[in-house]
Amino acid sequence: MSGFFSQIAGSLLGNPAVTAAVPGLLGQLLGSAEGANAGGLPGIIAMFEQAGLGAQVQSWVGNGNNLAITAEHVIAAIPPEQLNALADKAGIPHEQVAEVLAQVLPHAVDHATPDGAVPQADSPAPDFSSLVGKLFG
Repeated sequence: MSGFFSQIAGSLLGNPAVTAAVPGLLGQLLGSAEGANAGGLPGIIAMFEQAGLGAQVQSWVGNGNNLAITAEHVIAAIPPEQLNALADKAGIPHEQVAEVLAQVLPHAVDHATPDGAVPQADSPAPDFSSLVGKLFG
């Protein structure tokens, strides 16, 4: 990740309001049938795979290291209207939601797939607040 982008991401995720919004943002995107265009975690995985990011997604689901993504990857995978809706619900500025997701999504998918497999659609959503605590102290 470039130094400039690291500074931007660090300042975004260091913002208490953004950090507080992350669990809700991830819950909307991954933890419910409404997330990722009514697909939850499987839906978001499919969106990233269709955007040519299958290797990255599989690294998040698997038990090895998580490959990073950029805000541009997020924008390529998730339709703008969905990103805007996520930003509105989470209270994150529209221009920042892709940057925030690029930083936390690899960890969130990894957290939601602890056994290296995507849980069944009717499985309860993971607790993303505990993940935020691990990532941001």
